[in-house]
Formats: sequence, structure tokens, C-alpha cells
Amino acid sequence: MSNIWELDFYSRPLLDANNKKVWELLICDRDRQFEWVRECPSSEVNSEWLAKQLTECVATTGQTPIKIRFFRPSMTNIIMRGCNLVGITGQASRRVFTMSAWLVERMMSIYPNREGFQAVDPNPLPLKVLAAQDPKPVPDALMGERWVLVSLKAGEFAEAKEWSMDFSELLDINHLDPETIVSGIIIVSARATALAAWMSGVDPVFIKFERNLLGDRCQMQLEASADARWVLANLQAPKDQEAIAQGASLEKAKQNAQGFHFLAVQTNLEEEHFAGFWMLKEAI
Repeated sequence: MSNIWELDFYSRPLLDANNKKVWELLICDRDRQFEWVRECPSSEVNSEWLAKQLTECVATTGQTPIKIRFFRPSMTNIIMRGCNLVGITGQASRRVFTMSAWLVERMMSIYPNREGFQAVDPNPLPLKVLAAQDPKPVPDALMGERWVLVSLKAGEFAEAKEWSMDFSELLDINHLDPETIVSGIIIVSARATALAAWMSGVDPVFIKFERNLLGDRCQMQLEASADARWVLANLQAPKDQEAIAQGASLEKAKQNAQGFHFLAVQTNLEEEHFAGFWMLKEAI
């Protein structure tokens, strides 16, 4: 069972017998080896109720997570306080891909079969930030010497858990066709361990190559945590035309792979070890 949990505490597209919104708590680990579902009376939507549920969940599973990720900005205060009451670290982060997929499943197959069902929310856990921070440059000490675009077939990730990695977070992509091309960026750095440790702390979500309207300038941006945006590279044509083309290739590959891609950190490309490796996903 993963030691990082994902949580969502919010109202659902259901009305109870009193015509009030049905509130629900969902908790799972990243691999969905366990799922916790509890409805909450609308009169008890508070951090104390959440804390009691977290205590029961820990007791039932016999596991205490190192942190609980969530992304529901309007519920931040309640969720953070509920986590604090039971001594568990809560973290607002868009890296809640498992919860997002679970909610989509419930929107399609669970809630429509319940009495009091309302219209389906097409985006039950919106992970796009409407007012994201302006992109900030990565600190100089954490800049890599270079980066390269790498592509693998989805089927090659079947053994990823066996790879040598210091910091890592993988995602299940078994539902993709094994021949689907999944692209990613490898950052090469002499300070790979320090860079990977920092990267792990900011919860990387997805990489985006953002081009200007003229197409002669491009930024490689890393979206991370709840609303952070970091500039990993500034590119300008014509001197960086090849790198800009690689960025376009990554964006195309993401479209063909349901948004999945990856980020890795290595000391050099010859060794069979990653200082860090993260599977990423952008909502397409």
C-alpha cells in the first residue's frame, strides 16, 4: 500500500431526502489498493468530522500515510485542519491523478444510479489552475547542464518499479496500448541528487512547452504542487530551433498518450540509475 494518500471531501451531484447536497469523503492510496468512502451530513461538514474519519481510516488500514494530497481550493482550510488534528501532513497538490480518475468513474457509474442524482459534473476535480502564478526561474543551483527528449513505448514501463531510482513516483499506464509512444525529458546534472530531492518536494505535475505567438520563443515550464510554475529552459529561434522542435514533439506525444509523459534526472545518460523519475500527466 502506498504511503501517500489522496483525498477529496466535497459535495456530489446528489440531493438527499431534504433536498440538500450530499457530501462525501473519498480517500485512496496512489495504487487504489484501498478505497475509503463515507457520506457526511451537510450539518457536519467540518474539520472535526474529517479528523474522526481519518483516525478510523488509519486504524482500519493499519497504515499512517506520510502525507495526504488533495486539490480542492475551497476546502483547503477544513482539510488542512482535519489533517493537523490527527497529526498527518496535508498537502495541496495537483498530483492527485488517482483521485481524479476515481471521481470520473464515480460520476459515470455510481452517482447516476442514485436517487436525487443531478447533472454529471464533466470535470469533477478540476486540476487546471485558472490564476496560476507567473512562471519563476528554477534556482541556479538546481539547473541541469542539459536536457534531452526521450521516448519509450508504454509497454516498456511495465518493469519500471524494478528500475534503480532514488526519488520516484510512477503511475499505472497499463490501460494504454503497449505500442503507444510515451515521451519525456531527462535532465542531466552533476548535482542530480540535490535536483531530484528538490523536484520530489515540489510535486511535479506536468511539463509544458509554451510558445509565443510568433513561434520564435519557447519556454519549457514545469507545473508543480498546487499552483507553482517553474521555467526549466528558455529557448529562442534560430539557435534553439532543434530544441523547440523537440518540445513540439513532446506536446504531440502527450496528446497521443492521454497526457502521460515523464521527467527524469540523471548524473549522465550512460548509467542505468535515475536520481529521480516521475510519471506526469496533463489533463488533455
